[in-house]
Amino acid sequence: MGNVLIIDDDQTIRDALARVVDRLGHTPTLASTLAEGLLRAGKDDVDVVFLDVRMPDGNGLDAIADIRRSPSHPEVIVITGWGDPDGAERAMRQGAWEYIEKPPTVKTMTAPLVSAMEHRRGRASSTTVFRFPGILGGNPARTACLEQAARAAGSDVNVLLTGATGSGKELFARAIHDNSPRHAAPFVVVDCAALPATIVESVLFGSEKGVYTGADRRREGVLLRAHGGTLFLDEVGEMPLSVQKAFLRVLQERRVRPVGALEEVPCRFRLVAATNQDLESLARQGLFREDLLFRLQGVGIELPPLAGHPDDILELAAHFAAEAAKRQELTPKPLSDDFSRALLAYPWPGNIRELKNTLEGCLALAQADDALLPIHLPLHIRVLAARNRVIGRAADAPPPPAEPTLTDLPAATALPTFRDYRDGREARYLRELAARHGGDIGRMLDVSGLSRSRLYALLKKYGIPAARA
Repeated sequence: MGNVLIIDDDQTIRDALARVVDRLGHTPTLASTLAEGLLRAGKDDVDVVFLDVRMPDGNGLDAIADIRRSPSHPEVIVITGWGDPDGAERAMRQGAWEYIEKPPTVKTMTAPLVSAMEHRRGRASSTTVFRFPGILGGNPARTACLEQAARAAGSDVNVLLTGATGSGKELFARAIHDNSPRHAAPFVVVDCAALPATIVESVLFGSEKGVYTGADRRREGVLLRAHGGTLFLDEVGEMPLSVQKAFLRVLQERRVRPVGALEEVPCRFRLVAATNQDLESLARQGLFREDLLFRLQGVGIELPPLAGHPDDILELAAHFAAEAAKRQELTPKPLSDDFSRALLAYPWPGNIRELKNTLEGCLALAQADDALLPIHLPLHIRVLAARNRVIGRAADAPPPPAEPTLTDLPAATALPTFRDYRDGREARYLRELAARHGGDIGRMLDVSGLSRSRLYALLKKYGIPAARA
């Protein structure tokens, strides 16, 4: 059957889980520390991992990505006696299969284990080869997105791609189309943010001759051009409300009526939509139709940001550098160590698109050099790398003498204002926090106990750099 690794420092829980695993016909392996669990996950063939959060040698949530990256890419079921909504969200965003609160029952342990094992058997028996040229990066979250895209490609289900600007949504949309039964038909892209407000219905649905002033010919809409193929609606959250109802009817009826026409025309396409906005929030505000949102959400795939995945950053950078060298007919140039460190110090708010554009610019500036150097990077990236080096050196330096308390100050010394004193303390704490955890927002939140919004506000207030998570 399967192999299940149980990582928990509570022997009672380990033994209970082992009995359930054994009863289901699988082989349990036990680990009482994170270090031991990571070692076994890296060496053994493991299908599923039960992972406790509060371990004696660390936080289990910090280990999810490493476990998912291990050779057998196991599914991770998180179990915790200290459940909280933020922890559950963090676990799921890192690719966890399920998040269970202690004390676990036979039912709560069995159901996710059975479903995870069935999922792995189905994936192993699949003979479908999913081709995704141009999509790189091996972090577990991106791998999970590719698996979702591969499963969705073979059907006609609508797909909604979400993620920050530049995270590769159009690349995923093209990969879904190229691996679908419609791959030989058109792939039509519509940028909803660029639709002309005055003739948006004509652009989408088409129009008859004479329906508008200056309409001297019949116009075929982009929906009809996508007939038989795939329609990709980029930035779908920008689609005008006035058009959303008509578009929803097209999805329901698979027919379209051009503006000014008397008859509807068959229009069948596979829909893939993308957005960097929170459509559920827009729907609650009345800015996006809820019924259209339900239609778009056949399969939802949330693409991960680039920040926090150093292996992906360097792999993508090397790929983009090689691509740019070939396109510009230049000699390929390796990434120097200092150049790589500067790339890793930057949070890449523009994600993959920003990284690609940056590497193309670096190649253009590096023609006389044998390798890519920090001097070839844009100034704002080099500035942040320099700031991080200073923070790192400060963290490694011996601790400064204890700061005198207010009561230690000579009587003749003027006291600072309360706000100045408090701000100074806050700034020192946050710099130390960022230095100790390398700017990792997730770890900084765990240690400080601050909310995400409050932490970002304080970092901005004191000009302290950190990678967004």
